[in-house]
Amino acid sequence: MSRAEVTTTPPAAGALRSLVLPQREEFTTSSGLRVILVEDRRVPFVTLRLVVRAGSAHDPADLPGLAALTAHCLTQGTHKRKSFQFARAVEELGATLDASANRDYSTVSATVLAENLNALLKLMGETVRTPAFADDEVELAKENTIQTLQYQRTQPSFLARERYAQVIFGNHPYSRIAPTEQSVRAMTSDTLREFHAQCYTPANGLLVVVGAVDAKRLHRMLEQVFGEWTSGEVAAPAHESPPVRQRRTVHIVDRPGSVQVNLLIGHLAPRPCEPDFLPLEVINTALGGRAGSRLFMNVREQKGFAYDVGSHLSEHREASSFTMSAQVRPEVVGEAVGEMLQEVESLRQSGIAEAELTSAKNYMNGVFSIRLSTQGGVASEIVAIEMLGLSRDYMETYRERVQQVTLQTVHEVVNSHLFPERMAVIAVGEAQQIQPLLEPFGEVEVQPAV
Repeated sequence: MSRAEVTTTPPAAGALRSLVLPQREEFTTSSGLRVILVEDRRVPFVTLRLVVRAGSAHDPADLPGLAALTAHCLTQGTHKRKSFQFARAVEELGATLDASANRDYSTVSATVLAENLNALLKLMGETVRTPAFADDEVELAKENTIQTLQYQRTQPSFLARERYAQVIFGNHPYSRIAPTEQSVRAMTSDTLREFHAQCYTPANGLLVVVGAVDAKRLHRMLEQVFGEWTSGEVAAPAHESPPVRQRRTVHIVDRPGSVQVNLLIGHLAPRPCEPDFLPLEVINTALGGRAGSRLFMNVREQKGFAYDVGSHLSEHREASSFTMSAQVRPEVVGEAVGEMLQEVESLRQSGIAEAELTSAKNYMNGVFSIRLSTQGGVASEIVAIEMLGLSRDYMETYRERVQQVTLQTVHEVVNSHLFPERMAVIAVGEAQQIQPLLEPFGEVEVQPAV
């Protein structure tokens, strides 16, 4: 065997090894909080995710950003401690504790040494049950949010994502990716308290714990912290369905002086809980989900139109999207869009080769296995299963279901869910320069970057 063969010929992929996952245990506290525990004693550490179904989709229509601001302020002081005292208490435990909100739910995340778990749970109980929402902390958070928003509005990537969400999701709350300055200024401490009281209840929550603790000890600690947490059912809000696209349209966000164009191209996709989502993930991996994908090799390596190009499937409970993205020079924007759309059309017409399919599946299964090697990865997967309505055996069967995707599956799923002639094309750049190059792709709408 030559030296070249030794260094450049990859070994054949072997059979999947068995994936042994720790057993999940479930119980419910006396207050009604559902708990999922994965006992993992490989390291003396514990990872926690307390989630409530209160994401941006639950924001009042006139107060976008309320869920995010509420989550942020949870850790900015409690009835017992000022914000700096709370931060110091977490730091003294050698722990982390923070909170955030996405479109579907809010999460309080924490990590701690197993020996300090009881003390950390008390702090988590404080921040979830009795946040202070002090006027000065809320005002500071509001000002920081507004400054962040003002900065975001100077960034073409943000403007592209904002317009894309509006076009794809229509009147559904997913169309809002950020608050407005007006909505943030309208929020008060009382606004946050009311939202917290409505949504942060044990019946609306779930606690996922992964680490070196047994169920009996955990149950006992949680009763002390959350046993008297007031329960209450939270009705799921009713939302208008996103629009079903019938034709391709072009939406330009005019940003005079831009030296490049930020592109987003796509449409709705199956939700994560639907059977075709996983096969579409395999297809997306081959198309643009990694370095060496079709979009990467064409638009970047062969044509040199873009340094960064790829595709992505979003994961939301009520509606998802398939999106291709790139940043290109203005003079090649038309050619770049044409090549990206053509790659999708090529999938529809010719499918992919067996070797390409095998490579995509091996990549996905490898990434999945690596993700489950950490406590945080396991906790995040369980949260996704519960919050997105995935099957209970999702983790255990994931790799086998990926392996079951065939060339015939690819053909059927691509032709059922990817339609280049119906995609929205979002371009942030100088309209005068790029509009003539994008007009061949559909009716053009231009709006200023504000």
